[in-house]
Amino acid sequence: MQNSKRKLQKDDLKKFMRRHPTHFFCVLFFVIFAAALSLFHFQKQVAWAEDEPEDIINYAYSNWIGSGFYKLGDRTVYLLRAPFSYTLREADSQKWGFELLLPATIGFHDYSDGQDNLGTITFVPGARFVYPVLENWWLKPFGQFGFGKDFSGSDIAWIYGAGIKSLATFDLKSSELDFGTAFTWAAQNQSGGGSDSGFSMVDIGFNSRWPTHITVLDRKSDVNLYFVYTQFVNDLDFERAQKDNKTIQRLYKFGIALSSEEKYPILGLFDLRGGGVDVTFGKGYFGMGLTTGFPF
Repeated sequence: MQNSKRKLQKDDLKKFMRRHPTHFFCVLFFVIFAAALSLFHFQKQVAWAEDEPEDIINYAYSNWIGSGFYKLGDRTVYLLRAPFSYTLREADSQKWGFELLLPATIGFHDYSDGQDNLGTITFVPGARFVYPVLENWWLKPFGQFGFGKDFSGSDIAWIYGAGIKSLATFDLKSSELDFGTAFTWAAQNQSGGGSDSGFSMVDIGFNSRWPTHITVLDRKSDVNLYFVYTQFVNDLDFERAQKDNKTIQRLYKFGIALSSEEKYPILGLFDLRGGGVDVTFGKGYFGMGLTTGFPF
């Protein structure tokens, strides 16, 4: 990061509103719109709970959870997620950026109660806009639309989601501290007319970044140690297969990763921010997997 970055000042938001009123109200509208979608989705979840739920895989969450294996109740889920993206315009502290999101996921759902195991695939492309509010603060609204399908012959599930991320960076004596927040709303719709499912969540995270002499693909890499707290606005049904299916209210994630200011090129076409491992746990939930770094 550049040495010119400064800490957030008390009057920065007021100055930003005066200088960029259009941008400010666009961001404000986006946040209000996302909150309205979350409330609408919560009301639908209450209605679904009154009916007999069908056997449904929550493709929407598998698109955002990341690679790894996850234990929930009587099932274990294995996911391999390729978080491909392509930068059309690189963002920095002075100019906005734009990225294409091209994530694809292959999953395997292993049941220990005698049910048939199930394989799944999702592809949910989208776009992300990166706007520098201050020299060390970026807002990143995004939207995605795609599909999910299992290999048992069921109907395609259409997956869609939107949200906004915020990332602020602060220079310390020998390291840098990142503070990230995010709101994500996502849902799916069965093309055959079955029940829908989805989730809304808020993320808050801290990342400590330390420079090293490690070089990966000719790029000097930093070591990242991070923690992310996730709160679901409406309890997440990972798989709504039965009425007593366990739901998730909150998750805690710890991770370690290598990253670089210059993104790592993949096959000369896609961008990768870094790589590492993380551990996620919550009530009745445990997961361990691969990560591309601090998820903001």
